[in-house]
Amino acid sequence: MYKKIIGLFCVALMATVVGCGSSHPPLTIVTGTVTYDGEPLADATVAIMPDGGDGTARPADGITDAEGNFTLVTTFPDGGIVDGAAEGAYTLRVVKYEPVEMPTDEGEPPADGSDPSQEMMAMMGDDLDVANTSLINDVFGIAYSTDTRWNNKCSVGAIESPSTLKITLNSDGSGKIE
Repeated sequence: MYKKIIGLFCVALMATVVGCGSSHPPLTIVTGTVTYDGEPLADATVAIMPDGGDGTARPADGITDAEGNFTLVTTFPDGGIVDGAAEGAYTLRVVKYEPVEMPTDEGEPPADGSDPSQEMMAMMGDDLDVANTSLINDVFGIAYSTDTRWNNKCSVGAIESPSTLKITLNSDGSGKIE
């Protein structure tokens, strides 16, 4: 009797474990290059947002290297990060911000009984600007723009054919995606 119960338990456990695998939709590898005023754009973020569709597409993004090259990755709710993007139509954004320098701690340790947040604000000073300054024309970071100099629509093809994007941006706000 116990052998049957243990056998059924093992079968049920195996069925449960097999069904718990991560299942991400198939993705198309998307790579590309970004130039700004004819020069490679390093350390920029390239992001695509789905334009509707059947709900399987998710946002994808990547960071450009010193030559302006990037590979898009998709992050899933289960924490999985997979190279590529789902097939579909997207709105593309490119942003590059000046790094924000945080103040260094050169002060004395907080006095006993003092408010740590007040101590921190005193160390930072009055001139702390946490707003990021864009190093490229802001129009490239806007998801929905009426500016006709920059058409930020692109598409990702089927899995069988990896997509390569050539993104050409100019400081006057004009640009194109090939």
